[in-house]
Amino acid sequence: MQAITLDLNNSIVGSGDRPVGADIKLSLRPFIAYVENMANTDKTAKINFYKYILEQFKQFPELLEPIPKENVHRYNVLFELIYTALSPIINEEKEHLWAISTPLMPCFHYGTNAFYNILMEPSTCTLKADLSLPSKLEMEKSLLSAFYNLVLRRFYNFSLTANEFTVKSIIDPETKLPKYYRLIIDTRFLEITANVEMPVYDLNIVKDYIQDETNTIDILTKLIPPEIFTIEGISIVTMVDVTGEYVLESIKNIIIEHHESKDVNHSKEIATALKTLVGTEKLEFGMLPYTKLNNKLLVNEKSGFYSTLIKLAEEDGWKHEDELNLIEEYLSNPRTMIFPEITEEDQEKYPMLRLLWAKGIKSYGLFPLYYNAKLVGCLELYTEDPTKFNGSTLTKIDLAFPLLAQLYQDIITDFNQEISEIVTDKFTALQPSVEWRFHQAAYHYLQSGGKARNLPVEPVFFKGVHPFYGAVDIRNSSVLRNMAIRKDLYVHFEILEKTLDTVREKVCQLPDEDIPQQYQIWNKEQFEDLSDREILKTEDYLQRQIPYALTHLMETYPELTETVDEYFKLTAIDGKSYEHRDRYEKSLQMINLAVTRHLDEFNREVQRIYPCYFEKFRTDGVEFDIYLGPSIAPDKEFSEDILHEFRLKQLKVLAEVAQTTFSLAPYFSLPLETTQLIFVYEKLIDISFRIDEQRFDVEGSYNIRYQMVKKRIDKAHIKDTMERITQPGKIAIVYFNSWEAHEYVGYIKTLQDIGLLNDDLEYLDIEELQGVEGLKALRIGVTLKH
Repeated sequence: MQAITLDLNNSIVGSGDRPVGADIKLSLRPFIAYVENMANTDKTAKINFYKYILEQFKQFPELLEPIPKENVHRYNVLFELIYTALSPIINEEKEHLWAISTPLMPCFHYGTNAFYNILMEPSTCTLKADLSLPSKLEMEKSLLSAFYNLVLRRFYNFSLTANEFTVKSIIDPETKLPKYYRLIIDTRFLEITANVEMPVYDLNIVKDYIQDETNTIDILTKLIPPEIFTIEGISIVTMVDVTGEYVLESIKNIIIEHHESKDVNHSKEIATALKTLVGTEKLEFGMLPYTKLNNKLLVNEKSGFYSTLIKLAEEDGWKHEDELNLIEEYLSNPRTMIFPEITEEDQEKYPMLRLLWAKGIKSYGLFPLYYNAKLVGCLELYTEDPTKFNGSTLTKIDLAFPLLAQLYQDIITDFNQEISEIVTDKFTALQPSVEWRFHQAAYHYLQSGGKARNLPVEPVFFKGVHPFYGAVDIRNSSVLRNMAIRKDLYVHFEILEKTLDTVREKVCQLPDEDIPQQYQIWNKEQFEDLSDREILKTEDYLQRQIPYALTHLMETYPELTETVDEYFKLTAIDGKSYEHRDRYEKSLQMINLAVTRHLDEFNREVQRIYPCYFEKFRTDGVEFDIYLGPSIAPDKEFSEDILHEFRLKQLKVLAEVAQTTFSLAPYFSLPLETTQLIFVYEKLIDISFRIDEQRFDVEGSYNIRYQMVKKRIDKAHIKDTMERITQPGKIAIVYFNSWEAHEYVGYIKTLQDIGLLNDDLEYLDIEELQGVEGLKALRIGVTLKH
């Protein structure tokens, strides 16, 4: 044990003595009171220990008062007694990460050697230089959160979050890799008192305002200022190694980032994360998603992922066809292949292992990865040090398989989508309204000799156009999709349990190891609480491990054929275990088809009025952009009346979309609702055709503001509330200037006169968005008919 005062506040730039604001004092009096209560109520042999503790504490009568910081060292013998009382007898002190701290403060006074070794340089008794500490703002936010958790529990019987913090340790000196720990804070030995009479609040009302993490602390500091409180006692801090959990979460974040920015190569980041997961930098990884074109396998080097074995084959002079044949041969019989130490016998049986041996690789493993029971790629593990290739390593890396399978599927989907987009964009006709400008550019290209000299084509742009933006979104689409997945998992596990029960009945002497037991990792009573990572892991278990195990059982016990076949029938992609997802997708498709029909007709109408550029995007709903102006149709006369007509028709089509999606509700397999949004931007913008993206986009830094606002308003809230501006059955019209609102009020009255809109117009202020302020909105209900 060590008795060193280590104050993290002193190592955080800008931190003061009282970051929380309350009067916080180190005191052992609450601990003494706790032990006295246990001594009076406990009926076991522990009562003698409690009495012994109290006798030791009575030797220090001054402990009825708070302990000055400079006197902390006088009570080390009592701190050791506290450790003995609170720690399991069989715990090894050298492995237990435990400490006593000032209440709600990162100031530690006494702890185990293991605890101090994580944070402190032993030679200088100072914090390790490469320890990753939070900023002053992050630390104060965490401390205030813990403080108000105590206040709300003590005075209002209400809780915000658990008292846990995640700390990044220094690089492990043995593995050269980072380790992560969670701080668990025991607050039993604290007394919190208010220096004034506490205000009375109806938490049924207040809690609605403090659920948003972005403003919880600000609201609480105004309602209940921390300066009115005094806290005395000690906090017991325990650190738990959560490196595996942290790494899996980081891989999940990489997958999300890859999905959002498809051109970024994350293979090195994932390899580093996997090394941290297994706890050694001497293990290397090869990752190969299986992409196909025209049903033929490809090695898609653009993805940034590659197979080590294939790479070595290329360096050895193998032909591309030979490499593909090697993969195809494996695909015909995918299985896990593990070579803890590559022997001469292994090289005789699998000649490709000679490539590894020649490069000094002594151990190698190959693991197939499945997504929705479909092989999507493989993962390679290899090392020059066979001692690092062991059962513990393989068990840890298995945790990452579901996430890697998800990443591989994303890469395959992105590849297929990219091929489709190129075909669509390169080999289909341009929109007639802008086709003339491309013909013009092509002509100039030919006349200037650019084609012969392979020079860039002149930029195609249109200056001074009026932008229109509209969106039809499915309300809570992500929530509903996830709910459908969870319900299907519930059904799948019921089918699995019934199947296994039947298997046990038919094969009475069946060894336990022949029946998959891992389904116990998932409690179907709490399926709605599964995290995304747990869902990925569970799906991998159901789609990769179970089919293999049941097929093996069926081959071993032919009498199980009918039972196993029935299981595969019920869990096939068109079976019972996909019903909820199928219902969601069918409802989504019905909405998107209906919206697309309306927008296609709307496009035909506005093109007849005046040629314009019209582009729609499919997400869970549909978004569309229109660019209108004389630069697009220079031979036609343009007037303000055309602009007004476009705006009226845009509002009208969204009202009709809302009516149609509402009327479809009785036919939905799963009830879905749509929201409608218009963004009004009065300034003219310039657009240009981006050759690399094969689409039009805004041109110039000033015009980018238009795109920025578009991306941020769909989930915006009404100012000072948590209510979104978009609501089912209504149209939200977002704008900057009051004259725009006045113009749209006229359009609204026109549509009210024909019974398309209700008489419930709202004028709304929108919350300040990142880089955008001053936005307002009109919101009007659509007349919905059953």
